[in-house]
Amino acid sequence: MRTMSVPRRKISVSSKQKPLRIAILGQNGVGKSALTVRFITRRFIGEYDPDLEKVYACSRCIDGDTVTLELLDTAAQEEKCRLEDHIKWAEAYILMYSVTDRCSFSEVSRLKFLINSYSKKQRKSVTSPDSVMMSTPVVLVANQIDRIHDRMVTQDEGFQRSLELGCLSFYEISVRENVDSVSNIFEDIYLMCRKPRKCRQQLCKQLSLPAFINEDKPEETFDPSSLNRRRKAIFTVS
Repeated sequence: MRTMSVPRRKISVSSKQKPLRIAILGQNGVGKSALTVRFITRRFIGEYDPDLEKVYACSRCIDGDTVTLELLDTAAQEEKCRLEDHIKWAEAYILMYSVTDRCSFSEVSRLKFLINSYSKKQRKSVTSPDSVMMSTPVVLVANQIDRIHDRMVTQDEGFQRSLELGCLSFYEISVRENVDSVSNIFEDIYLMCRKPRKCRQQLCKQLSLPAFINEDKPEETFDPSSLNRRRKAIFTVS
């Protein structure tokens, strides 16, 4: 009896991209939960359980890529081991403080020290825009700028602190008033972490230019003393 040979089917293994894990760290009350929920749902909710911790997953189209983000909304923890677990879990970090609370502003320095201590990622000294992109991806976010009369931390203080801590970028936002500024933070983190080297270099080149520049204008003579001002102009979102 003749046996029929069954053709073997090739099993294709899809190269599904791993989710990008981002931890939002900061003192209680600075708006970490509001930031996370605002990004996922575009809704602003002001009140949350300060002891609640949760991982949110969402998909977004960023720069033509469909990406999955996992966001760890943390509660301020006194337990050292718990915070260490959060830091080791994440690939990128948002350090958040409120411009109305100087204690929360001081706390971000401690958290950045712990990220440097616990993170297993290879870090290089920040000596050039390209090396910035290769360092541990940490951004500094100042929230509640809509509370003008309660402000205790100036914009300049926040920007200088971001430079001192070696953060990739600095944002001043109001989670309550501007959903687009919230989205920009997460999209920028993805571009910093997941884009090929050439794209990261191009992104960093763009971030060092003033926000108003365009291709129709003649090329500007580079002034090293203006680099901080230029980076501040594009990193600060209102």
